[in-house]
Amino acid sequence: MNGPVNLVLLGMSGTGKSSSGNTILGEKLFLAKSSSKPVTTKCQLEKTMINGLHVRVIDTPDMFDDDMESSVRDKLLKNSTNLCGSHPRVFVLVLQVSRFTDGERDVLTKLKKMFGGKVSEQMIILFTRGGDLSRAGMSLKTFLHQCQRDLREIAETCGGRCVLFENKDSDTSQVEDLIETVKEVLADNSEASCEVEDSANTSQ
Repeated sequence: MNGPVNLVLLGMSGTGKSSSGNTILGEKLFLAKSSSKPVTTKCQLEKTMINGLHVRVIDTPDMFDDDMESSVRDKLLKNSTNLCGSHPRVFVLVLQVSRFTDGERDVLTKLKKMFGGKVSEQMIILFTRGGDLSRAGMSLKTFLHQCQRDLREIAETCGGRCVLFENKDSDTSQVEDLIETVKEVLADNSEASCEVEDSANTSQ
């Protein structure tokens, strides 16, 4: 693939979306810090080249917040769509290995409502805090086998496309693993073009 690809980072506040975006970019371009309040309040686009692939990383606020007004969510969805332009997109759902909340159990239902029924075909799950698994002597495969059923079903619905990040680690192999998975999604999915509004409207 010669053209750019969008990686749209999605997830609840505190999962590490912005930090993961910085890890992908190889530099700190997204604001990421510990806070009791959401740090990311608007969609932001940054670009990089990884192994010859032009990658456009789009960081987004927590659009799963049930307290968010629908008009605000609709505006964020439109902004993320506009940032994608006409380039293919892959959704990257960011979750923590050490935290799976009640609000994340119905994450796929919420995503289908926002981005259309085929969103899971264009999605990769990025688990953060990979160091927690290393310290427990557990592989990602073992974690997925032993995790809560709801989380395991989400991973299976996304075709088992899961990668593990430790954002405090400068090891570039984790980013390379993500990019290889992105290429698999693009190769398998001709629906990856950015047609969010049409697909979302038809799913309602």
